[in-house]
Amino acid sequence: MTAGCGTDTVSRLIRLGKKLSAELSTSVYDVHGVLTRVTTNSGDIADALAHFLRAFAVDATGASRDETPDIDIHLFAVETLEDSMSPAPEQAELLYNWGMLKIRHDGSCRYSRLDERAQVTADVEGCQAAGFTEMSLLESDWLVTNLFFYPLWAQLLKVKGLFPLHAAGLVREGRSILFLGRSGSGKSTLSISLVRSGFGLLSDDTVFLREKDDRVEALSFPEEINVREETIKLLPELSRVKNFTVNELRQKSSFSIEELYPGSIVHSSTPVVMAFPRIADRESTTSEPMSSTDALSQSLRYGFFFLDPSTTERHFYIMSLLARQTRCFHFNTGSEQDGLVRAVNQLMAGPEQDGVPSEEGK
Repeated sequence: MTAGCGTDTVSRLIRLGKKLSAELSTSVYDVHGVLTRVTTNSGDIADALAHFLRAFAVDATGASRDETPDIDIHLFAVETLEDSMSPAPEQAELLYNWGMLKIRHDGSCRYSRLDERAQVTADVEGCQAAGFTEMSLLESDWLVTNLFFYPLWAQLLKVKGLFPLHAAGLVREGRSILFLGRSGSGKSTLSISLVRSGFGLLSDDTVFLREKDDRVEALSFPEEINVREETIKLLPELSRVKNFTVNELRQKSSFSIEELYPGSIVHSSTPVVMAFPRIADRESTTSEPMSSTDALSQSLRYGFFFLDPSTTERHFYIMSLLARQTRCFHFNTGSEQDGLVRAVNQLMAGPEQDGVPSEEGK
């Protein structure tokens, strides 16, 4: 291991990766104005990320490809992960421990270690990252995109002013309701049900937040929607999906919402409601109001705060602003479709909150 984190740590790793690789490919993604360039020696990595970030791909002939990127990432597939590819020093502090994924920091460097098979090192000041993964990890696109690539990429996006939130975002007339919750809280089922009823979709799982004109704007991240077998049986329209992607690791299948509802993806919106869903064992859908203080406290667990102390203050400000500009509720999701849609419409048509006009006031 190397000692400490110098300014050339990531550059050294990039040079090491290039020495090991005969051919490299480069892709560029424009994520709401933040250009990310990804260079890799692996067709499997390139293909997985191209699918994951397909909504943000820059045309190969576009001028943006030649611009200096805001975020520059190099990812290399190797037969065996060696110590020289994993430079986290002994003094690096643990920020996050999710079993197979551990994240540490030292100075401006962030280190993610995945299942002892992959390592990514990121410099949050230079917004560069270099990662190495053993070939065996490439058997799962989800491991590549969500655990190898995403965690430190999300941190670099935060440096550039885009803050990820683990939430579904549904839109009507430019205004959105955000459902914040863990996996299994019903966000995907809610999303499908509301899109069926005419709502637009930012995402069923992750939205980006940024400040605009002293308010918080919610931005799309249109990943494929992940559903379990019981959800496929519950929602009749899912029987029409022809292109499910099966994720055996998570026991879920995914599909593009636009296969069923073309044009349903919305680019951006103004959040007016923040809700915390839980599945109710009854037909009717109900909600209970929350104070902005309680909502802020609960929302922090969904904002990826554990990863980057250098942006925590700014991130906390964005989340506080979101809690102040929205009406906040516990949301008990019932099984009856019409009642669910009616409950959401009632929440979105509520009284004015911090300068956000209600539907009745338009």
